[in-house]
Amino acid sequence: MRSLSRRRLLLDGAALSALASFGWRPSMARAAQGERKFLFFYAGGAWDPAAVFDPHHGSDGVDHQPDSYTRTLGGLRHTANDLEMEAVGRYFGRWGGRTAIVNGIDAHTVGHDTGMQMTMTGTSADNYPDWPTTLASMGRGEYPLPHVVFGGPAYGGHLASAVVRAGGGTLLDLIDGSIVGTADRPAPQLAEPSERVLDAYVYDRVAKFSGKHGVKPGLTRERTGAMLDNFDRTVEIEGRRFEAGLGSLDNSMLDQAIKATELMRLGLTRCAMVGIPGGWDTHGGNDPQEIQFNAFFEALDGLMQHLASTPGSSAPFMIDEVVVVALSEFGRTPRFNGSMGKDHWPYNSSLVVGAGVRGGRSLGSSDGGLVGQKVDFRTGLQSDTGDVLGSEHLGAALLKLGGVDPARVLPGVQSFDALLRESGR
Repeated sequence: MRSLSRRRLLLDGAALSALASFGWRPSMARAAQGERKFLFFYAGGAWDPAAVFDPHHGSDGVDHQPDSYTRTLGGLRHTANDLEMEAVGRYFGRWGGRTAIVNGIDAHTVGHDTGMQMTMTGTSADNYPDWPTTLASMGRGEYPLPHVVFGGPAYGGHLASAVVRAGGGTLLDLIDGSIVGTADRPAPQLAEPSERVLDAYVYDRVAKFSGKHGVKPGLTRERTGAMLDNFDRTVEIEGRRFEAGLGSLDNSMLDQAIKATELMRLGLTRCAMVGIPGGWDTHGGNDPQEIQFNAFFEALDGLMQHLASTPGSSAPFMIDEVVVVALSEFGRTPRFNGSMGKDHWPYNSSLVVGAGVRGGRSLGSSDGGLVGQKVDFRTGLQSDTGDVLGSEHLGAALLKLGGVDPARVLPGVQSFDALLRESGR
């Protein structure tokens, strides 16, 4: 097999002794024991918080779809519609105790691009990585595919090397290298003997280079070590692609989510992003919001069943190792416009599920006009002495949930600790 020949070449070839004297050793994926994994969902275009997460039935300031009403399941108040959103009720009935709804989040903007960036990074500065990239890069583990993006936004910032784009069904092609044959200018597909000759040549050149420059620490050492580490990781990914069962899945939202969690289970990935399909920018009629929310919660229910039945690495099942986060760039106006749609609105809601989350609670608060109110960041309850919750505060809590000190990323930004089970309040 090609992967075995490369491994044997790396471990038994003449290059090994020279590289060892240079200070390099093979480094395989090292998923830190107990380190939480994160799966993000993103609804591009901006969802309507009142459609599910933040009901205000009875308020003259907020419009809802006909036949909808407020219901509480699993400790969570949400908008229900027995005709259009059956899957929403099924999800909250099964998993509400593990789920937190966060309402009244100030996105600080009503522009799609800036809202997406603020929601995902907590800042408008271009060099800041998003939450999943930061978590994948600054945790305790080492992953061949740190942050895999199946769909949705990706802000790599100064940590862009941690981001792997796998959208459009190309993940397997990326893993086995066959994607080079489908590029605009396809690379030639070589026979096995030819590949082995090229591999030997590459390692020989690296060995000679390291023998000449290995006494010098710094950039030379880092580049050579990084090159060989990447070869090593490629071998591991190729060898484990079938173990993950990736070839048996299609490319639906649920399929992508399961692919992501299988990569997490195998220690190949810490974070992933999956796009939530649908036309969420509903200026000209708000009806699609219910249909799309129902489809999302149906997929989320299936994902949770998968996590609850799949053995974990540090817990009996993956449901106690994975955090699921659902976001959108901002909300929609509380009232219908002249086309029975809703326009852009800065206040939003998010969903956070799973390991370490204080489930069964609706946190944050908005008033009868869907404007975010001040809340106590320890309890998540409305408080006149608290602060308005922003996307940066929620992001800081996600970082803390993943074992990353928020002060290293956004100094001075307070974490919304009410989201954390450890807060105990």
